[in-house]
Amino acid sequence: MAKPIKTYRRIAQISTLMAIFIIPFLNVWEIYFIKGTFYSMDIGDAAIADPLAVFQSIVASGKLNAYMIGSVVIPLALMMLLGRVWCSWFCPYYLLTEWIEVAKKKLGMNLKKPAYDKQYPSRASKFRFIFLLLGLLAMMVIGVPVLNLISAPGILSSQALVIVKFCYVTFELVIVFAILFMELFYYRYWCRLFCPTGTFLSLFRYKRGMTVYKVKADCSMCHSCVNTCPMVINPMADGESLHCNNCGDCIDVCPDNKKEETLKFTFK
Repeated sequence: MAKPIKTYRRIAQISTLMAIFIIPFLNVWEIYFIKGTFYSMDIGDAAIADPLAVFQSIVASGKLNAYMIGSVVIPLALMMLLGRVWCSWFCPYYLLTEWIEVAKKKLGMNLKKPAYDKQYPSRASKFRFIFLLLGLLAMMVIGVPVLNLISAPGILSSQALVIVKFCYVTFELVIVFAILFMELFYYRYWCRLFCPTGTFLSLFRYKRGMTVYKVKADCSMCHSCVNTCPMVINPMADGESLHCNNCGDCIDVCPDNKKEETLKFTFK
């Protein structure tokens, strides 16, 4: 029997979490093949940067150069090819929210997960993009990349660097803890409704990229996939939605998949 997708996803998540501490350790030992944070990272001669951070820099400075363009090629290419896998497979904040959910279940706490309805993706999209737009407008007014100040993965990776290299933390970590604390009361609210990085990346989703797709017309309609979806969408109908982060949880729980391939990742 094939291992659940979640097994591979968890390996990727934990490896990423370990990497944000290992990279600065390597730098302390004067190994600089890889350096940086999730805002901007160099791997050999390849530069990789958060597309939203680069976009804010371009708007704030009014300058665009080849380095900026080159630094977003890999992230945007992965987004177009594999969808929002950054969010569910690599983002350290997403991993922390999953651990919080596990803890809440073990403690018998109510997950407070919203009920699915067909209008939810549309309403959530409007909210997410309005929040992103307000952040960009604020950035243009004050000239500071304010969305970087609430980028949970960026903050976590930069704080890991500060801890390893300088043995202290900054106030930015309080912001992440505050966001995480609210996860106790509002189910996955940050990833679903606020995260500017995930929202900005979703703009580059390509219709022929990897998506969750119902390949068998008839199924038991048990709605296991809907009930398990962390983004509160219907994977059978909304697999191409900008909300879907290709976590694969819906594929893992689908009972029909055990009999005949019904819900799967596919490239159209």
